[in-house]
Amino acid sequence: MGKFILVLVTLFNLIYASVAFSEVIDRVVAYVDSYAITLRDFESVALKMKEKIPQIKNEEILNTMINRVLLLKKAKELFIEGKDEELINNYIDLKIKSTIIIPENEIREYYEQNKVQFKNIPYISVRNEIEKYLFEKELNKKLKEHIEELKEISEIKIIFIP
Repeated sequence: MGKFILVLVTLFNLIYASVAFSEVIDRVVAYVDSYAITLRDFESVALKMKEKIPQIKNEEILNTMINRVLLLKKAKELFIEGKDEELINNYIDLKIKSTIIIPENEIREYYEQNKVQFKNIPYISVRNEIEKYLFEKELNKKLKEHIEELKEISEIKIIFIP
């Protein structure tokens, strides 16, 4: 009987000690399908982003991280190897940039509508700059639309915004 009580006390002490000294290693901030964005990941990204854009909100940071996970997931379906940034850039090149064509008449039209801004600089001198601007504008629009489509077919659950 004494051994039984000793075993129970020892067992109780082991259980109590493991509960008393357990700690949370990391918390999940959000899930994108089966991928978890952890608090540690969030804090790391937030630190870098706030150095560049001090006024950025945590919600915007989390949305950026979710968008990145969505793009990376699709990129990995198409490309076998590469670093994450490389995969995402290749995916954007293939799926979005390759579909964008800025017609000459749109470039000319933009120039005509914004002649005051160009201060008598000839069209030929600013044509490439205008094309680049219109291309980036279209890229941002299409990328945003594509991410919204990816969000619709994905399961995204935000647990909390730090």
